[in-house]
Amino acid sequence: MTTVFWSDYDDSFEKQSDGDVQKDIDVQAIFNSLKNIILTIQGERRMLPTFASNLAQLLFEPVDDVTARQIAENLLSAIQIWEDRIDVTGFDIEPMHDQNQYRCRLKFTIVGSDEVETIDFVLTR
Repeated sequence: MTTVFWSDYDDSFEKQSDGDVQKDIDVQAIFNSLKNIILTIQGERRMLPTFASNLAQLLFEPVDDVTARQIAENLLSAIQIWEDRIDVTGFDIEPMHDQNQYRCRLKFTIVGSDEVETIDFVLTR
């Protein structure tokens, strides 16, 4: 029997053979949690008004290095508060001026593991 340390619902809401909602387990559950922290707007979750990062207001600022640094600080602070299962080992953010976007790469290890995981994503207005 495989030991599952963490689980979370899969946001595709596909059903398992038993009719229950599909689950993400272990590292996939952490990816899901990080996705929620990144995509949720502060104040959007009832009963947890400070949950997530506060990126929405920053995405409408000028696309430059100053705003990129503010986004990085905001996002890393939210991850530190809301996701204690990981240690962030690196965060790269690149302003893409012509597309009004930021290309991001988050590197982390799961607490108790040496394996580095990476999430690449784009933040856009």
